[in-house]
Amino acid sequence: YCQQILTKLRSNDDFRNVPAPQSSGIDDAVLNSTVLELTKLAADLAAENMNTVKSNPKIVTMERRMRNLQSSLISTAEGLVEQANIAVEDLTRRLGGLSYQLNRLGKTEVDISSSQRDFELSGDLYNYLMEKKYEASIAVASDQVDKYVIDEARNAAGKPIKPAKKVVLGGALLIGLLIPLGFILIRDFFNDSIADIDQLKRLSPIPVLATIPSSKRKRVLPDEPKSLLAESFRTARINLQYLNTGAERQVIGFTSSTSGEGKTFCAVNLATVMASTGKRTVIVDADMRRPRLAESLGMEEGQGLSTFLIGECTLDQMTRKSDVPGLDVITAGPVPPNPLELVELPQMALLFSELRKRYDHIVVDASPMGLVSEYVILMRHTDITLYVVREGHTRRGALRLINEMVREKKIGRIDLLLNDVKQGHGSGYGYYTK
Repeated sequence: YCQQILTKLRSNDDFRNVPAPQSSGIDDAVLNSTVLELTKLAADLAAENMNTVKSNPKIVTMERRMRNLQSSLISTAEGLVEQANIAVEDLTRRLGGLSYQLNRLGKTEVDISSSQRDFELSGDLYNYLMEKKYEASIAVASDQVDKYVIDEARNAAGKPIKPAKKVVLGGALLIGLLIPLGFILIRDFFNDSIADIDQLKRLSPIPVLATIPSSKRKRVLPDEPKSLLAESFRTARINLQYLNTGAERQVIGFTSSTSGEGKTFCAVNLATVMASTGKRTVIVDADMRRPRLAESLGMEEGQGLSTFLIGECTLDQMTRKSDVPGLDVITAGPVPPNPLELVELPQMALLFSELRKRYDHIVVDASPMGLVSEYVILMRHTDITLYVVREGHTRRGALRLINEMVREKKIGRIDLLLNDVKQGHGSGYGYYTK
């Protein structure tokens, strides 16, 4: 009722129809008198409005009185609503407490019933076990032994009949041999890489110039001339002396089937060994697709072969000194968009012609033969090709291309250089085989 009164009063509706509080069961004298006075005043004001103008002092007084009654009635109704809300909250709180107590009483009763059942079951189980105990005691007391051994078991051979020891040991030995043998056969069947120098000789008729041992070092150190790595490259250099084609200067080209087989590693170290003998040596990075020489020697790329071929620098400008006395370096320069076209330019022939005049040895780190065709063109300027094969990395099928080129005589002098040979896999470092 109070909410209805507040809505009507706040909307300034017709106050003549405000219901009396007694109709809703509210017995409040102040509220009753205020509502009655407001409805009467609203009726009188409506009658006066019909007989006179709104500016009449009487009407103004009545309207002011009605507004005061409206404000008073709103305050009274709001107070009653607040009292009702407080009463509702109190009843709700009391109801919650009673509900909690009721729930606790129910849970306590359930717990008592469960404990009572457990007690009764435990009692029954105890009585049952005690009964069985007494029965077992009586059975033990009345048991009499009526069994005895007629004859002891005899073992004439002095050893177990089964299992047969020889059969078990023979089977274990056979399985021990078959398992590793099968593993080796399966591994070799799925492994398509070159395993060792003997397999390389069987797969290719090309001579093996030398074998390079596996090493964590990237370069031959001048202060360790007796290291196994230095000895292997020194042997490769000596073997090359017996392969001199008669040219006044010897140009050695390095290539491989794919990247990652140690082509740059072998070229740098062979050039280092050659320079250490007092020979004027230059190493040229002709792999303009993936140059690695500058990085291997700790140099910036800068001007190099690509800039020389397009006429942006001279031979002297692109030639740099290395940390090895007598060894000059020509890097690849910036990677061009058309390496194959640059290799075919006449400037390439002029470059090698001038290098032959200046140096005793020219080592060319070229692009892999199995991926691109630049080296087929570069072969015109080389005296001998060293094809790098990496043990455990180079695929057997990669040798088919180079073998076919040799059979068809599409390539000049070529030798294999087996790199990354594990200890015990080679037939002696520096042994030149045909």
